[in-house]
Amino acid sequence: MAFCTKCGTQYEAGTAFCGDCGTPVAATATIQPFLSNAAQQARPTDDVTTAEMKFIGNNYDYFNRKWKIAELKKRKQSWNWAAFLLTVPWMAYRNMYLYCCIFVGLLCVEDLAEYAFGSPAILSFAISIATIATLGWWGNSLYKHHVQEKVIEITAMNTPEQADIELARQGGTSIGAAIGFEIAALAIIALMFLAETRGNG
Repeated sequence: MAFCTKCGTQYEAGTAFCGDCGTPVAATATIQPFLSNAAQQARPTDDVTTAEMKFIGNNYDYFNRKWKIAELKKRKQSWNWAAFLLTVPWMAYRNMYLYCCIFVGLLCVEDLAEYAFGSPAILSFAISIATIATLGWWGNSLYKHHVQEKVIEITAMNTPEQADIELARQGGTSIGAAIGFEIAALAIIALMFLAETRGNG
């Protein structure tokens, strides 16, 4: 099997064009044996792959495909629309709580800087959009780093049987966390807006 280097769709060997985006894939198929050998040399052990599958859950194939395409293109970044559009709720949904706090902290610092130094609102808006776009561009890479760190931590600190339980418990997704962090983020923004309004008054 091979992957289209433009959209990431999987296709059978010998296919001339990607069935999803129409990109010619003959050249990709020609170099596929070389890529397969390189991928095999860099491939993690079966135990690590299985642990990552248990940690990520149902969307393992999606993220694994994104990571493989990024590796083939020799880069770390790949676009994630959910990370771009949802930002904090997406990170919380994926149980990336540390990244949630960092992101909210950055937005708070940016808002405080605007209030303290009187920077134009358009500049604050541009910085916010740039920050959100950066998350969309680096979202898959950040999640990969999160998964790898958690898998190493969980498997190192638990027996195999207990590790399976912890991988499922600490991984996967959490709707409750997404809602909770979004409410907290909106509350912080509302409080900062009220403080700024009173200061201007």
